[in-house]
Amino acid sequence: MNNKKYSPLLLTVIALLLAIFGHSFYIYRFFKDGTIFTGPNDGLEQMLPMQLYLYDKFTSREFFYNLDFGLGGDYYTDLAYYYSTSIIFFINMLAVRFFDLFFNFQVDTVTFWAKNAFFISIAKSTAGILASYYYFRKIKMTPLPALLSGFLFLTSAIYFRFTLYWSFFSDVFIFLPLLLLGIERYIQDEKKGIFIIATACIFINNFYFAYYQVLFGLIYFVLRNIFRSEYDTVKRGKQWINFVIMAVLGLMVSAFAFFYGAKSFLQNERAPYNVKIPLFDPFDQNANIFYDNYLVIVLFITLQALLTFKFYKNYFYRFFAIMSIALMLLSFTPFIDSVFNGFSAPQKRWHYLITFFTSGLIGFYIMKFKEISIQNYLYSLIPGFVIVFMSHHYIDKAVTWVWLLPVIAIIGLIVLIVKDDAIKQTFYYLLIAMMIILNWDIVRVHNKLDNYNPGIDERAKMSYIESSVYDSPLQRQIVDELKKKLKPGERIDWRVLEQDNTPMYQNFNGVSLYSSIFDGSLIDFYYKQLKINIKEESLSRYSTFNSRSNLESLMNIRYLVRKSYQTDIPENFKLIADNGKYKIYENTKMIPFARITSNVVNSKDLTTPIDREHAMIDGIVSDRLATNYKINPAQNLLSEMKVTPSGAEWIADNKTLKVNPPSGGLVIDIPKTLLKQYKDFYVDMHVQLQSPVTNHQININGYANNRLFQTSKYRTHYDDLMYRVKSPKNGKILIGLTGGTYQLTINGIYGEDYKTLSKVNQTNNYTFTDKGNKMTVQLKSSKDGYLTVPITYRDGMRAYVDGKKVNVERANYIMSAVKVDENTKTVEFRYTPPYFYLMVAISLIGIILSVLYTRNSSGERKKIKYVFSKNKKQELV
Repeated sequence: MNNKKYSPLLLTVIALLLAIFGHSFYIYRFFKDGTIFTGPNDGLEQMLPMQLYLYDKFTSREFFYNLDFGLGGDYYTDLAYYYSTSIIFFINMLAVRFFDLFFNFQVDTVTFWAKNAFFISIAKSTAGILASYYYFRKIKMTPLPALLSGFLFLTSAIYFRFTLYWSFFSDVFIFLPLLLLGIERYIQDEKKGIFIIATACIFINNFYFAYYQVLFGLIYFVLRNIFRSEYDTVKRGKQWINFVIMAVLGLMVSAFAFFYGAKSFLQNERAPYNVKIPLFDPFDQNANIFYDNYLVIVLFITLQALLTFKFYKNYFYRFFAIMSIALMLLSFTPFIDSVFNGFSAPQKRWHYLITFFTSGLIGFYIMKFKEISIQNYLYSLIPGFVIVFMSHHYIDKAVTWVWLLPVIAIIGLIVLIVKDDAIKQTFYYLLIAMMIILNWDIVRVHNKLDNYNPGIDERAKMSYIESSVYDSPLQRQIVDELKKKLKPGERIDWRVLEQDNTPMYQNFNGVSLYSSIFDGSLIDFYYKQLKINIKEESLSRYSTFNSRSNLESLMNIRYLVRKSYQTDIPENFKLIADNGKYKIYENTKMIPFARITSNVVNSKDLTTPIDREHAMIDGIVSDRLATNYKINPAQNLLSEMKVTPSGAEWIADNKTLKVNPPSGGLVIDIPKTLLKQYKDFYVDMHVQLQSPVTNHQININGYANNRLFQTSKYRTHYDDLMYRVKSPKNGKILIGLTGGTYQLTINGIYGEDYKTLSKVNQTNNYTFTDKGNKMTVQLKSSKDGYLTVPITYRDGMRAYVDGKKVNVERANYIMSAVKVDENTKTVEFRYTPPYFYLMVAISLIGIILSVLYTRNSSGERKKIKYVFSKNKKQELV
């Protein structure tokens, strides 16, 4: 056999065909059942809406800020974890834009982006196979095994799980081999360009996975630096110097994107993960990485390769074998999961490294396969067969691919036994083909059992996307009709069930967002200052205002849409339409979008959420400005009410409540005088489940608040909660709790009569226009004071009063305010991320320096001489 090289075009065609074959199961299911290539959880709730949203913004030349991003914000920074700086997404977006000019796609629908997921994944898989191929060729693997290794890596179980649920995760399958190729090209050839490009791309594409890549890239480099191969030409000390320089240059090039990704992470407020991490994971079904692990499945051939010790004489074979063993062993300890997740909650997102090194090891094994002795081959089969067939027998998940193992073993044995070269080569190719088929069937079964399991399969359909539980024509019709009535800046309080990103894909200004990262000031606003109760506890979500009318008005909500059976309607909203399925309510006590006030209350002078609401209505709340106005503090009514356990008992100083299963709680009796005086009551209490460790529910007069179990990675750790309760006709507030023992303290109960809200002057003396990064208030009349608008404040917000730049104050915790006088006519708000032009300048300088550095390097050679010993000649295929 000759060591035939493939032309780049032919290689690309082969890689594309392999990628299509790897995806064929998904393509078949799409045409047969309408099964989408996106998980119905995070895929439909986050990935597709965000792609649609960013495509709309970027193609409209709006790059940074918009009022429709949740309550408003910098989506360029906050979505850097997802797609806003993703090279892969930008390439995809340009392709979509180009083809849309000719075919007029409906790019404003989730259904389009669900279909697009197939194309982008096949393209990513193709690119990853090519990058892997060139890396494996660089470390002396012959062409056909290099293609096989690339295929096994880019159509693996973990690749598809990443792509299905969090499609940006699988970008690492391209950048990992590209990074390692860059390291090898310098160590072996002293060529620097690929490493700088790979570093820049990694830091630009996703700051979170940049950490993974840097951490492992450093480990890889240190190992290669210490344990040199016969092909290395650059001295150890010189490697360190130049890799530091190249890494800095790559980081400089990425500054315009990476800086904002890192910034979003740092300003995202999350409670530290203080749960004790065990040394080992439980050895259960999910620990079996050779059979039906939910995340990664190591092909049994890996064990054969590990047990073929004669090949360990080859440097890269030995390197890949040791790395495979080490990574597989480390997969059993959650401590490593925590290390790769920034020493936070353990997350098994680094396991793609296991697949990469075992795929590479299989490639080396196949490359040298014909040199194996029959005896060694038969011995090496035993462990893999024992593990797989015992798993098949004892684990209650039968897989079809198990029966391919003896077929592949027999074909391999024939290759070793047959003497005729033509027959031997035919069966050798058949062996490779069967390994491709084995990998394909493993992925097919894995996705049926683990990714598209019965609880998910019915929701992973095109029909689901177009239904009333996600995005129905009726819902869009209602939204479109309401948008025609809205004034600029006004919002609609609406989401489909728990789809907090409904506003993204139904294209309206809403009040909810589902994102792993958003500005910490929103956390402070929701959980600390106002104690807004989110129905489903989550670190990554905020939505509505627990039906608190003051907040609905402060944030300029004009309309509220609810399903006909939903009763969580704020006070002061009147029913204006009912089609039997949906009810639409209009706010009767709107607060003007732009208000001028001279009343300032310092945030330190306010102690309760209801007082903060009233202070924001009467004036502005500021952290920096001095108080010149006082509100009447709300009275704590708890002492006038009777609190008694029901189906529960106090066991320690009325602070620990034991609730009998299945549920019990407290009954609060409200005096009739208070019922007549107040329309709503705010119940402020501390509730923390002590035992057992479980999800639980707090139900307040029919409002069900679902709380996460104590050690959950997604728990907010905010246990000081407030609930709005409409004045009950029976005079009772029922606090229902799931069975268990709780630390519970009722801090206060406050009444709300809405007199403060009713006093607001609803006259609109302004015109507001919203053009994304540029928002303008034209005043018909003005006065001395602070113009306050519910434009979410972010560092980088600028304001111009009649063309003159002025300071923007953070007001009301998340709003923006500027000082105006009686002569003010126009106030313009603009937003650019902080230091953006400086970061762009650093990136440009980095590009120039990188070009000069690589061109002037004496290490760039046109011809490279590899050193071969007499008994270590390059293998041929």
